[in-house]
Amino acid sequence: MKNPIQDWIDSNNEVTDILNKIENSELSPHDQAELAMDKLCALLDLPKMPEDTTRYEDFYEKNGIEECRSVFVENALLKYFHPNEDPRSLIITAIYNVNNMIGVDLDEVVIKEFGEKFTGDCIIGYRGNGIDGEVVFPQKEGKNWVDLGCIAANKIISLDN
Repeated sequence: MKNPIQDWIDSNNEVTDILNKIENSELSPHDQAELAMDKLCALLDLPKMPEDTTRYEDFYEKNGIEECRSVFVENALLKYFHPNEDPRSLIITAIYNVNNMIGVDLDEVVIKEFGEKFTGDCIIGYRGNGIDGEVVFPQKEGKNWVDLGCIAANKIISLDN
């Protein structure tokens, strides 16, 4: 079975060159992932952090895209599901997803955290910076998302209410 992410990397010489240079560097895997995030977001003109999505609002609106997701948020969601994964793999997947306007299903995040029978509304918060983002659930912490240091949040509204 072909790997669509590897095919994407192989089909783009600039992406391949950047990743090869980073991989051959003396940097730690964490620092390599951080550098890949910086360089590839710049090369591909992707929203790196949540505040960067405002630049793309017209594009999202014209294309009927309701959820504007940054690479930071997508990486945090991937890390939530795969906490022990190599940070380089996670960030490349996050970049691929945002570049292709696909991503982690937020309903699956809610199911993982609260179970299949969860019927309330839910806020998923994101805090941190760069590849060190993390997913938090304000209602579990007993605080609002701002007080938890989140820089972005999604509200999931249950249709079962």
